[in-house]
Amino acid sequence: MRIYAFMVATALVATSTAPAQAQTGVRFQSCGTAVKEKLIEAYRFLNTRRGSQRSELENCMDRAYVVEHQRHGPKKMVENLRRAAVTTFQCRKITEADGRAHRTIFKRGKLKIDRDFVRDNDRDVVASLIAHELMHNAGYKHSSNDKGSDLYDNTVPQQMMRCVQRLQPYDYAGPGRGRYDATKMLGFALDGENNYVFGWDVNGTAFAGSTTRIHNYRHPYPFLVAPGVNRNDIVGFGLDGFNNMVFAWLRDGRVIAGSTSDLDSKRAPYRYRLPSGYTPNDIVGMGVDGENNNNFAWYRDGRVSVGTSDNLGSRRAPYRYTLAPGYTPNDVVGMAVDGENNMIFAFYRDGKVSAGTSDDLDKFRAPARVITGR
Repeated sequence: MRIYAFMVATALVATSTAPAQAQTGVRFQSCGTAVKEKLIEAYRFLNTRRGSQRSELENCMDRAYVVEHQRHGPKKMVENLRRAAVTTFQCRKITEADGRAHRTIFKRGKLKIDRDFVRDNDRDVVASLIAHELMHNAGYKHSSNDKGSDLYDNTVPQQMMRCVQRLQPYDYAGPGRGRYDATKMLGFALDGENNYVFGWDVNGTAFAGSTTRIHNYRHPYPFLVAPGVNRNDIVGFGLDGFNNMVFAWLRDGRVIAGSTSDLDSKRAPYRYRLPSGYTPNDIVGMGVDGENNNNFAWYRDGRVSVGTSDNLGSRRAPYRYTLAPGYTPNDVVGMAVDGENNMIFAFYRDGKVSAGTSDDLDKFRAPARVITGR
């Protein structure tokens, strides 16, 4: 009777574990029964997330604020996770003293993992740790935002770990805003040499991206204005990519020049003139075409002039411009000039951007939503 009971128990264990192992398709080394079963559950959970729940995982990574992302979008990141296949789990003792804060090492299909970590944590936590290590193996690092830094949880491995575990990303933890807000913008400028669009926020941070993924290249960082100048007195920006010079025109009739983070580092304030009858308060947007050194100023009355940085009507007197249907000059929060491609972008208060010429600002592209991006 005892022998029969033992045989039944053994059969039950075998039938409960073997199908799970078959489904994971991996081998185990030095794991022990309890740890092995936990790993089977965790790997099945991870495979569900990156398989049948792929769209939910992509959505989570799309909502995530990520840094050190190699300019990859959520689909690419999830695809990298899907391609990484574990063939063997090797259970051993791995500590932070080994230089492995996450107690995992993945190489050539073999994932070495700390058995105590597996034993002490639930399925979802173990699965998310595996995902973290797989993203490292796919080339995503936190070289500039290591553990303990403000943006560590915004690195790709950490955000993927969180999305696998909860389908809810970590919040943005850096300076400035984690979400683009058009109503809080001082202005924009475009570097035609690399197509970076820079934006300056009223909170004192700048960022860089594409016209529709506005943080895609650089997350927010602080910027300085000239001594004694309030950043809210800036009425427009322009960027000459050829000379790496950013211009900022001030409400008091002066203009400064510098870098994106230090706006008067290359030239102290000097006076500028507007066409007759205009004041700085009439300006709704500005820009610099670095290809021919034309400086544009768009005004609230629906006109635009062209000149130099210190004489904004010296090359062309004010002429009419049109915006996208339904928009007025009061809806404009800034302009960005791409001299390389003869394209001008108009950013609107409702969070959209259009593209066109200096006098027809939606000629090439109708208004499209600007998102924070990566």
